Amino acid sequence: MPGSPHTDPRMDIELARTFLQVVRTGSLLAAADKLHVTQTAVTARIKSLESQLNCRLFERNKAGAKLTADGERFMGYASRLVQTWEAACRDLPLPAGLANMLTFGAEISLGNPLVLLWATRLRQQMPGHAVRAEVGEGAELQRKVLSGMMDAALVYQPEYAAGLHVEQLMEEKLIQIRSTQRDGAYVYVDWGPEFRRQHDSALPERARSSLYFNLGPLALQYILQYGGSGYFRTRVVQSYLDSGLLARVENASEFSYPVYLVHPQSPGGTALSDAVRILHDIVREESDWSQRWEFPV
Repeated sequence: MPGSPHTDPRMDIELARTFLQVVRTGSLLAAADKLHVTQTAVTARIKSLESQLNCRLFERNKAGAKLTADGERFMGYASRLVQTWEAACRDLPLPAGLANMLTFGAEISLGNPLVLLWATRLRQQMPGHAVRAEVGEGAELQRKVLSGMMDAALVYQPEYAAGLHVEQLMEEKLIQIRSTQRDGAYVYVDWGPEFRRQHDSALPERARSSLYFNLGPLALQYILQYGGSGYFRTRVVQSYLDSGLLARVENASEFSYPVYLVHPQSPGGTALSDAVRILHDIVREESDWSQRWEFPV
């Protein structure tokens, strides 16, 4: 095939976007419709991309477009390329008067209250920095840290890789509580794959519950309003236990709930090191996390 991998180092982002749209829709015609361009334009973009990469990305026939082995390998690169470009367009230029930006992420169940507390403290103690906070899936967050799109991430199951620093930030227990106000069914609160493994092994009779939440605050609010039982972080339910609204289920299994901080190695002397110190301060405080985002009962 003509061309070489070094024909044009300034690959057009639109080529990568077009490639990903063809993958999603399964054909050049459908991709053209989604992109609001002609099929000829899509064909030209794919040919240009294949020429620059010096490989064929799709096998094209009447049924559509199927990825080749090289196309499968290029998918990850194309996704990262587009995401990085979109992040740059979103983040630049910085708001007037700000020196830099701190971007961090957390798995969804850690949003209450770690993300809120960390973002608040960063704005208070590092006012010269913009702050971007995200919630998402652990593997994707760590990929963003590795690619430089994110400064740090809070996850349940860290992936150890060259260039990444992984530390256990905190460890809580997940305890089973019940409403003292109303009887109700068991609520399966999904705290991640490791919890699911331990929970379903220890409590196989609870592995198939009629009510499931993957967000702790929603499950807790349900139990407070309608009754029932389920597993929650000790610090989050402590004030409800103290007030008598909730009670621990006697002799119920407990599960460890470690949280890890992942960030690039050697952040010393940087804004990231200050941000990490602030996070450690938050974790050391014996604050009442159960009052965050509380709804009327």
